[in-house]
Amino acid sequence: MNMPAASTAFETFMPVQPGFAKHFTDYTEHRDMLPDTPLPVLFYQFSVPPGQSGRCPVLPGGHVDMLFPVGGPPADSLILGSVLCRREVPFRPGTIYFGIRLLPVSLAPAFKIPLKQLVDGFTPLARALSIPVAIMQQIQQEEASFHRRISASHSGFRKLLHSAPCTEASVPPPFYQAIRLIIKSRGNITIAELSTVMNCSTRSFRSLFEAYIGLSPKLFCQIIRYQSAVGRLLHPSRTAFNDIISEYGYYDQAHFIHEFKKFSNECPTRWMVQLLRKS
Repeated sequence: MNMPAASTAFETFMPVQPGFAKHFTDYTEHRDMLPDTPLPVLFYQFSVPPGQSGRCPVLPGGHVDMLFPVGGPPADSLILGSVLCRREVPFRPGTIYFGIRLLPVSLAPAFKIPLKQLVDGFTPLARALSIPVAIMQQIQQEEASFHRRISASHSGFRKLLHSAPCTEASVPPPFYQAIRLIIKSRGNITIAELSTVMNCSTRSFRSLFEAYIGLSPKLFCQIIRYQSAVGRLLHPSRTAFNDIISEYGYYDQAHFIHEFKKFSNECPTRWMVQLLRKS
């Protein structure tokens, strides 16, 4: 097994949300690493014009998004858990948003509520995590630059990661290895194989996975495969459905279309037409 390749895939993978760039013309992003962890993190920012509805399509990604409305009070900050199928998410018109997308694994011990309660909905950030108010104020300060907000976010993450809950209940290193294998295989790996990596029963692995991710391992694997397919479809000139079907572990075209519709609410061909229409 080529572990360096697995590590690289793990450290660079991030679920795509093409709706943000399509709906908000000033959308910008920066990929980084979560401090003191092997986890990638995506920082992004966009503004919703005053006359715009603010509704944006969001796809299942298996990650969580922290959203900070710039200029607003810390109480307005939210966490959007992974949606389970494509949905329109409302953002406030006339508002700049700073966002952070990540896997909650390393921060899981610091969460005040079970991660599964975040799935498919908005949760007030203060209800889920105890991020220092001063850090949140730095992030939401109107005159702060995008990179100043990133720097403040890193400070907040370091405080959380070195808090008592995280140090007392650190993530078992083999769990990161299990996530690496899911990413490398594009979700095409069995729960039995993953539980072997963790040296535990499949039942114990499922419980651990839900505690650190908030989703069942089977659903997470399906979402990773779907996201991998979406990433390929964003480059239609270089992609054929048959390539995705064979490379990403779908049984046949019917299986690919069925699973794509499960997460997108439409077939891949129609999804591509809608996406290109807004290009």
